[in-house]
Amino acid sequence: MRFVWAVIAFVLAAALIGAGIAQRTVFLGPDEATMSVDVSEPQPYTLIDAEVFRANAGLQTLNVSGTETIYLAYGRTADMQAWLADAPYTHVTLDKSGDAVAESVAAAEPTYEGAFPGRSPAGADLWLDEFTSTTGELSKKLQLPEGVSVLLASDGVAPAPADISIVWPISNATPWAGPLIVLGGMLLLLGVILYFLGVRHVRRSRGPRRKGRALPPAGPRALGAGRRRAAVTAPEPQKELTAGDDAQASDADATADADAPVEADASTTEPGETPPGAGPEDSGTARGGRRALFALPAMGLSLALLTGCSPDAWPQFEASPTPSPTPTVVAAENQKAPALTDAQAARIAESIATTIAEADASLDADLAATRLSGIALEMRKVNYTVRGSAADFPAPVAIPGASVEILLPQAFEEWPRSAMMIVEGAEAAEGETQAPPSIMNITQADPWSNYKVTTVATLEASVEVPKLAPSWLGSSLVPPDSSFLQIAPDELAAAYADVIALGDKSQYAALFDMDNDAFRTALETARAETLAGFNEAAAETGTMTFEQAAGAEPPISLATLDSGALVAVTVDTRIVTKPKEADVVIKFGENKGVVALVGEEESTTGVVETATNQLFFAVPAQGSTEPIRVLGYSSGLRSAALAE
Repeated sequence: MRFVWAVIAFVLAAALIGAGIAQRTVFLGPDEATMSVDVSEPQPYTLIDAEVFRANAGLQTLNVSGTETIYLAYGRTADMQAWLADAPYTHVTLDKSGDAVAESVAAAEPTYEGAFPGRSPAGADLWLDEFTSTTGELSKKLQLPEGVSVLLASDGVAPAPADISIVWPISNATPWAGPLIVLGGMLLLLGVILYFLGVRHVRRSRGPRRKGRALPPAGPRALGAGRRRAAVTAPEPQKELTAGDDAQASDADATADADAPVEADASTTEPGETPPGAGPEDSGTARGGRRALFALPAMGLSLALLTGCSPDAWPQFEASPTPSPTPTVVAAENQKAPALTDAQAARIAESIATTIAEADASLDADLAATRLSGIALEMRKVNYTVRGSAADFPAPVAIPGASVEILLPQAFEEWPRSAMMIVEGAEAAEGETQAPPSIMNITQADPWSNYKVTTVATLEASVEVPKLAPSWLGSSLVPPDSSFLQIAPDELAAAYADVIALGDKSQYAALFDMDNDAFRTALETARAETLAGFNEAAAETGTMTFEQAAGAEPPISLATLDSGALVAVTVDTRIVTKPKEADVVIKFGENKGVVALVGEEESTTGVVETATNQLFFAVPAQGSTEPIRVLGYSSGLRSAALAE
């Protein structure tokens, strides 16, 4: 029966090992899936829809060739379609069978006559990321989430590359190949053991096969000897006999045979039997050695098979995910996607800082206009004009771009879009003072424009920023006339101007944090010093007065988590200098900014010098006991004109 079980074990082992090897060889499936895109009529742009990249799960590899210069960008599908609204392009989607289909799309809102003039997509702030190759081919691994598409182009004028393929990895793991081979090896070893146990059992059951000596003729002596129990004696060791002793040995044997009792076991053995004198130790050692010789090849075969098995040949057990804390900020059902991501904001801030630094150094207002607009651009233009005639006039405060510490983007899918950022400057060199961070508002006017700074200020030291929504959630614009704040954004600038003029006597003083207002303190100090200097020279012949009023720029407000808002406004402060009598001349030659803007060094009517102050406030919600706080400010000469 042992042989039967051994044969069964051998058969099962062969089947299991064969099945395991077959899974890793003949039955092993492909490790990737490829989808090619056939573009028959290339356009300047090719938009590959998000659903194409999600046709298969896993990391996508996009391979593109066909033109010398290849441009690739990815971004939100809606943003890309908006950017392509005025241009013809190729749209790649999936058909009902899941294959990629390319179709030409005409411009939905053409802004040109005749053929499309072309437009380079490189450097657009709308993209989440972009890549360029000038080698004629581009291969990029992507992990695009739902709602993100890819734009391909050459230079925006020539046809986009047409050789496109997308590759996804496919799991061809065979988790049972390893266990099958191991189990087969164990059955193979069991079969070998059963086989040798069967062989040993057969040998033991056959017993010794020795021949007994012939009995003597029947007689009284023989009968008497037959009534007695035969004595069993151990065989005596044989001695080597010489040729001279053969005769004596024969006679002695004959005599002994006649008188000796009959032995139970013969001394001779059959061929193949254990020879006389071989003990159980000797035979066991021989059998154990043979079993080891046969067991080693079986184990070696299993180890050799397992050596070639990769981790894909074994079951993979994933650890249970650690529960994460429930987020405290939950998006509303109708919440739109934020206008910017952290990566976009970092790239935009760096580009803005680099561009404005170059414009400041070269006094290039046109270059500055590519990254500034509104009051921020107007202040730069005035500064460039003054420094064009007075080189020692102070340059404006640099706009940092090293690190975006806080990002509050507007959750909005249309245009214009806004966002507020707090940006750190580069680390100061040894011996220099670290520049304070800046708070700025940036706006994108349309899909084809880059973000531009509209308001910028230096953040106050140790200021406490209100609780803001995370950047992945974004915020919403607060209407200018909102009644849910302590004061409506469009009334904030005028109320603060009244506080500047009257101080604690202002009707709005109770709304503001009067004790920690660094801007008002600095303004009062500067005005006192200016007035003191004027009185020393012209107190008897002229007058100097100070005015303040809300700026002409509309407020920009983004909501905070506590139902308040961050509000950016401007407040104009003026210095009006006039003579007391008609024949008195007001000289302002030392004020290089006024001289550069007026074109004269003195006046008989006086001069009006206007500075614009960009201010950021934290405005609490209606009913809150918190005061309105100034977060940051920046000031600069806006205009100068002769008094009437």
